[in-house]
Amino acid sequence: MKRKAEPIALSQVTAVMCNYARPKSARLVVKRLKDLGLTEIIVWNNSAKPIPGATRNLQSEKNIGALGRYYAALEASRPYILMVDDDVLLTKKGLNTLLRYADRYPAVAQAGLIFGSPFKKRYRRTKYLSDKVKAPKRVDVAISNRGLIFKKELCRPILDHWVWGSLKAVSKGFITTDIPVSCAILDLTGRHPVVVPVNGRGYVELPDEAPEKASRNQKNFRQERTKMLKWLVNKGWKLLGDSGKTD
Repeated sequence: MKRKAEPIALSQVTAVMCNYARPKSARLVVKRLKDLGLTEIIVWNNSAKPIPGATRNLQSEKNIGALGRYYAALEASRPYILMVDDDVLLTKKGLNTLLRYADRYPAVAQAGLIFGSPFKKRYRRTKYLSDKVKAPKRVDVAISNRGLIFKKELCRPILDHWVWGSLKAVSKGFITTDIPVSCAILDLTGRHPVVVPVNGRGYVELPDEAPEKASRNQKNFRQERTKMLKWLVNKGWKLLGDSGKTD
């Protein structure tokens, strides 16, 4: 008989967020996390002012994008890391579902992607969301902005992993994190991240204060990500779509 998923305790979780160009939204996100019961919240500030209400603010003179969250997570005192973005509010349903599945998979998210072979000019991908899937769905890439939970013990191995060699394949200064991190999680654990089902809405997207600063608006965004995907696949990353099995 399949055992019922038991939620991890909220007291075992540290929330981590990056702050760059959306200070109003970042404050709302921190407030929401506190309202949901998170008691350790670490903010990595990419060339930005600290966020009041956070347990700890870490400052970076240079914008290193969402990668800063993984460095911030090294400072966590709890065994699980909840990563969120500065423009999405978790709902109680969303958080509870992430907690429920967190001890069963190496990384649990509310959004993810399955890619086709990225060997042409632009990659092909299918997106999966927590309010659409009916059961836990293995994905190539866990999208962290709507909430991502994994064990803190993975942070240092992820930061030290060979996947960051893929930065040599993209233009200098190009920022993207979820793709190499998800590849590293599979390589380190032998298991894919999953998108888990939420009965209802697990998150609320905030109006974007600075759409021009969004990572998707970087120059040649899709072409650069395709270069990274090609590099990782050539190094041995097995995409779910290529295996013919996605569940």
